[in-house]
Amino acid sequence: MPIPEPNTPWLPAPWDFAYRAYAENDAWYTGDVAALEKLYQRAGTTRTTHTRRGQQMQGGVVGAASRFFWGRPVPANENRARLHVPAAADLATLASDLVFAEPPEVKLEQTLRASKKAQDRLDLIANGDEAHATFNQMGELKSALGAVALVTRWDDAVADHAWLEPSAADVIIPTFRSGRMIECTLWSEYVKGTVYYRHLEHHAIGYIEHALFEGKADNLGRRVPLNVIPETAMYADLVNAESVIETGIDRLTVVYNPNIVTAAWRKKGVLAHTGRSDFAQLHGLFDWLDETFSSWMRDLRLGAGRILVPEAALDYNGLGQGASFDAGREIFAGLNAPGDPSKIAFDKVQFDIRVEEHEKTAFGIYREILRKAGFSQSAWGDYNSTSQMTAREVEDRDKASERTRDKKILQERVAISRAASVALEIDGLIFPGKGGGRFDQPTVVFPDVSQEDPEKLARTLTLLDTAAAISLEQKVRRANPDWADDQVSAEVAAIRAERGNAPDPATFDGDDEEPID
Repeated sequence: MPIPEPNTPWLPAPWDFAYRAYAENDAWYTGDVAALEKLYQRAGTTRTTHTRRGQQMQGGVVGAASRFFWGRPVPANENRARLHVPAAADLATLASDLVFAEPPEVKLEQTLRASKKAQDRLDLIANGDEAHATFNQMGELKSALGAVALVTRWDDAVADHAWLEPSAADVIIPTFRSGRMIECTLWSEYVKGTVYYRHLEHHAIGYIEHALFEGKADNLGRRVPLNVIPETAMYADLVNAESVIETGIDRLTVVYNPNIVTAAWRKKGVLAHTGRSDFAQLHGLFDWLDETFSSWMRDLRLGAGRILVPEAALDYNGLGQGASFDAGREIFAGLNAPGDPSKIAFDKVQFDIRVEEHEKTAFGIYREILRKAGFSQSAWGDYNSTSQMTAREVEDRDKASERTRDKKILQERVAISRAASVALEIDGLIFPGKGGGRFDQPTVVFPDVSQEDPEKLARTLTLLDTAAAISLEQKVRRANPDWADDQVSAEVAAIRAERGNAPDPATFDGDDEEPID
């Protein structure tokens, strides 16, 4: 989407529809219970008004949103315990950890053009700790909102190299052609009283245009200079007379990185090319989980116990101060009550705390959340497991997570490779002579298994070694997948030296005699 005309509606169609879904996912991801209440109660009210004109629902409950736990308003003068469980945030973190806990390696093919100097520069951009932190953040945002944009950034006043920055789906408006993004507008919003300032950053091939608009909540308003507000004043010194920054390359400086392909929007035009959130079809389970834990906390509150005493047993605290009963008093004074004071009844109320019922319900919901999201049921721990599992069963239970990881990596390889290539080319233009430039697109290598169990790996290598199906070099590589070739060679040599140059069982043919000349 190019920079829109002044006084146009905001958000533009059809992204206004998409952003409602983004807002729902963001509320669950951030744990904003006020946003959840507003979102579901407003939706329930809207559906109720519409439905009552021609249909009366039994029980007075109308619309799916009003059946949500967070969609039911708390009656006045009631103090109900409402607890939010951050299952959605945990799910996004799990999805990111599964892919990026062990970071990928971005590397150039070593040719005459791609020298070691260029690889060192690429390491600074895509293989350092800063880049790994960026990839982890990208993984969470993708999981929660369905897509993310990897943006190439540079500023010689704050860094001596280009870098990558993730922008979530709810701050970007992409333009697709044949399923590929050809333009992208990033936007930020600054609310000052009743005035909405929106900074639009439009990325196209060869340039980046910056624009600032002053408008209302639902209208873009008029275009104003970038230095009107301090948040965007710095861009006024970077753009030319047309409010544009020339990139100097024939590629887009933003790479669109969708999550798993969307299913709900496949018939909605350009929205079909957006990604699908890992929260898809899980909002109801998130809501039920919150209601389950809220009920559990309600049992704890009610289970604290109550003592019912006659009004005559209360101590009068004075005018306007009410009355109270001291349960710790050992000697009671005479009570102003008719009849025999010794026969006044004191009753105790103690409700049961249904721990087992709530726990089983919560863990059942947890398992359904993981199953629908494509993760193994053991991803959040083994709950209520009463039987010992065999090694084969332990291995099989983790297959779902590994399959989901493999599918997610397909998109990650493409996006990281393209973004790293663009950043390296920009780096060569902004910081000439340091190794950056345009090279063949780098390869992105992920570890074979994320966080592989060392004990499981040792058993696997032992079985392969017994079957004479693996060499010493391959064993070292499997045990240390992040090692370079020279490190592997040095370790192989050290192991053979410790063994006294014993032959490798995988390659030994049984004849240790010197051949006769």
